[in-house]
Amino acid sequence: MRISLAVILAVSATVALGLTGVQAQQQRWAAVDPNREVSGPVAWGGTEKQAKERAVEACEKVSKTCANGPATTNDMDDVFAVMCCTRPKLGCAAAAAESRDDAAASVRKNLTEAGYSSCQLRHYMSAGSGKKQ
Repeated sequence: MRISLAVILAVSATVALGLTGVQAQQQRWAAVDPNREVSGPVAWGGTEKQAKERAVEACEKVSKTCANGPATTNDMDDVFAVMCCTRPKLGCAAAAAESRDDAAASVRKNLTEAGYSSCQLRHYMSAGSGKKQ
Protein backbone atom coordinates (compact mmCIF):
# COMPACT_ATOMS: atom_id res chain seq x y z
CA MET A 1 0.00 0.00 0.00
CA ARG A 2 1.43 3.32 -1.05
CA ILE A 3 0.65 6.50 0.84
CA SER A 4 1.50 9.73 -0.88
CA LEU A 5 3.68 12.33 0.75
CA ALA A 6 0.80 14.83 0.49
CA VAL A 7 -1.45 12.58 2.60
CA ILE A 8 1.26 12.13 5.23
CA LEU A 9 1.84 15.90 5.40
CA ALA A 10 -1.89 16.61 5.62
CA VAL A 11 -2.31 14.15 8.48
CA SER A 12 0.75 15.53 10.26
CA ALA A 13 -0.54 19.09 9.94
CA THR A 14 -3.96 18.09 11.26
CA VAL A 15 -2.41 16.35 14.28
CA ALA A 16 -0.16 19.36 14.97
CA LEU A 17 -3.12 21.76 14.78
CA GLY A 18 -5.14 19.50 17.04
CA LEU A 19 -2.39 19.50 19.67
CA THR A 20 -2.12 23.28 19.49
CA GLY A 21 -5.87 23.52 20.03
CA VAL A 22 -5.65 21.26 23.08
CA GLN A 23 -2.84 23.36 24.52
CA ALA A 24 -4.84 26.55 23.89
CA GLN A 25 -7.77 25.06 25.80
CA GLN A 26 -5.82 24.24 28.95
CA GLN A 27 -7.94 24.30 32.03
CA ARG A 28 -8.05 27.45 34.13
CA TRP A 29 -8.97 27.48 37.80
CA ALA A 30 -10.21 30.40 39.91
CA ALA A 31 -10.05 30.60 43.70
CA VAL A 32 -11.01 33.00 46.50
CA ASP A 33 -9.74 32.84 50.07
CA PRO A 34 -12.18 34.80 52.23
CA ASN A 35 -11.18 36.84 55.25
CA ARG A 36 -12.99 38.69 58.03
CA GLU A 37 -12.58 42.15 56.53
CA VAL A 38 -13.70 42.11 52.92
CA SER A 39 -12.27 39.14 50.99
CA GLY A 40 -9.15 38.35 49.12
CA PRO A 41 -9.19 38.87 45.37
CA VAL A 42 -9.90 36.12 42.88
CA ALA A 43 -6.69 34.36 41.85
CA TRP A 44 -6.18 32.03 38.90
CA GLY A 45 -3.95 29.10 38.08
CA GLY A 46 -3.50 26.29 35.60
CA THR A 47 -4.38 23.74 38.30
CA GLU A 48 -6.70 23.80 41.28
CA LYS A 49 -3.71 23.58 43.63
CA GLN A 50 -1.98 26.52 41.97
CA ALA A 51 -5.15 28.66 42.09
CA LYS A 52 -5.60 27.85 45.81
CA GLU A 53 -1.98 28.77 46.58
CA ARG A 54 -2.30 32.03 44.68
CA ALA A 55 -5.60 32.86 46.41
CA VAL A 56 -4.03 32.40 49.85
CA GLU A 57 -1.05 34.54 48.83
CA ALA A 58 -3.34 37.25 47.44
CA CYS A 59 -5.46 37.24 50.59
CA GLU A 60 -2.43 37.48 52.85
CA LYS A 61 -1.40 40.67 51.01
CA VAL A 62 -4.61 42.41 52.14
CA SER A 63 -5.51 40.69 55.42
CA LYS A 64 -4.20 38.88 58.48
CA THR A 65 -7.46 36.95 58.91
CA CYS A 66 -7.47 34.73 55.80
CA ALA A 67 -9.41 31.49 56.03
CA ASN A 68 -6.64 29.51 54.27
CA GLY A 69 -9.36 27.39 52.71
CA PRO A 70 -10.11 28.88 49.30
CA ALA A 71 -13.23 28.09 47.32
CA THR A 72 -12.40 26.99 43.78
CA THR A 73 -13.99 26.48 40.39
CA ASN A 74 -12.81 25.63 36.91
CA ASP A 75 -15.86 27.22 35.27
CA MET A 76 -15.09 30.85 34.51
CA ASP A 77 -18.82 31.58 34.18
CA ASP A 78 -19.32 30.74 37.88
CA VAL A 79 -19.89 33.29 40.62
CA PHE A 80 -18.30 33.22 44.07
CA ALA A 81 -20.51 34.13 47.04
CA VAL A 82 -18.68 35.36 50.15
CA MET A 83 -20.55 35.10 53.44
CA CYS A 84 -19.62 35.81 57.06
CA CYS A 85 -21.31 34.64 60.25
CA THR A 86 -21.03 36.00 63.79
CA ARG A 87 -22.04 32.98 65.88
CA PRO A 88 -20.49 31.16 67.64
CA LYS A 89 -17.65 33.46 66.50
CA LEU A 90 -16.84 35.49 63.42
CA GLY A 91 -16.11 33.23 60.46
CA CYS A 92 -16.22 33.69 56.70
CA ALA A 93 -16.39 31.34 53.75
CA ALA A 94 -16.92 31.35 50.00
CA ALA A 95 -18.47 29.00 47.47
CA ALA A 96 -18.77 29.01 43.68
CA ALA A 97 -21.73 28.06 41.52
CA GLU A 98 -23.28 28.99 38.21
CA SER A 99 -25.75 31.45 39.75
CA ARG A 100 -25.74 33.87 42.66
CA ASP A 101 -28.57 31.99 44.35
CA ASP A 102 -26.79 28.63 44.07
CA ALA A 103 -23.47 30.06 45.29
CA ALA A 104 -25.15 31.75 48.27
CA ALA A 105 -27.09 28.59 49.14
CA SER A 106 -23.91 26.50 48.94
CA VAL A 107 -21.84 28.75 51.20
CA ARG A 108 -24.74 29.11 53.67
CA LYS A 109 -25.10 25.30 53.80
CA ASN A 110 -21.37 24.86 54.41
CA LEU A 111 -21.35 27.41 57.23
CA THR A 112 -24.53 26.03 58.82
CA GLU A 113 -23.13 22.49 58.74
CA ALA A 114 -19.98 23.82 60.45
CA GLY A 115 -22.14 25.21 63.27
CA TYR A 116 -22.29 28.88 62.26
CA SER A 117 -25.36 31.12 62.41
CA SER A 118 -26.25 34.80 62.11
CA CYS A 119 -24.79 34.84 58.63
CA GLN A 120 -24.77 37.67 56.14
CA LEU A 121 -23.82 37.66 52.49
CA ARG A 122 -20.92 40.04 51.92
CA HIS A 123 -20.64 40.07 48.13
CA TYR A 124 -20.38 38.15 44.89
CA MET A 125 -17.33 37.92 42.62
CA SER A 126 -16.99 36.75 39.03
CA ALA A 127 -14.74 33.71 38.63
CA GLY A 128 -13.74 34.84 35.14
CA SER A 129 -12.98 38.51 35.75
CA GLY A 130 -12.57 38.71 39.52
CA LYS A 131 -14.87 41.73 39.66
CA LYS A 132 -17.29 42.20 42.51
CA GLN A 133 -20.90 42.01 41.41
